[in-house]
Amino acid sequence: MRYWVRSVLGAGLFLACVVVFNLKLVELLNTGTCASGNTPYVIANECPEGTGTDVLLLVGSIFGLFISAGIFITRGERPGRSASGFAWPLLAWGIFFAGTGAVALIHSLTAAEIPPDAELGGIIVGVTFLVMGVPALVFLVMGIGSGHRTRETRRVAPSPGAMPADTIGKLERLQQLRESGALTQAEFETEKARVLAGR
Repeated sequence: MRYWVRSVLGAGLFLACVVVFNLKLVELLNTGTCASGNTPYVIANECPEGTGTDVLLLVGSIFGLFISAGIFITRGERPGRSASGFAWPLLAWGIFFAGTGAVALIHSLTAAEIPPDAELGGIIVGVTFLVMGVPALVFLVMGIGSGHRTRETRRVAPSPGAMPADTIGKLERLQQLRESGALTQAEFETEKARVLAGR
């Protein structure tokens, strides 16, 4: 039960934090550069009401991401199943950075209400986050494929420790015949392949 509760709680909190982070990032991009508070200088663009809350929620969502990771990682082993070896942290990294990068880049290039100073910042954030997130997702997809190939290879070619005693004995005799000169290297390789194939 603990596994499922922590899995759902960790994944739910993670997705909620990603959504909040992106919503507040878009709102701050729409605000652009602003300043508020006691200052002897004239403020060219005063921050709209709620900007401080947006910043706090943006920062808070980052802490929430770390908390969600802690909950998810400490969920334990799945009941009745062996560990899958799936790289959940890599998936979370890719989702956060690639998703946020795409949101920032698309919003910066398409939104009419975004000021010019925030447009450049959004493009920089978008490209940087995409560069950080997309390779992780690509690596994850390629890693899953290579994992399946490795398992199939293990089934076809068992390790030497798993060979029957008579197979090992035949290979040792072949090695002795090769060393004594009774078999050429080519003959040795042919007979060795035949023994390993079980013929």
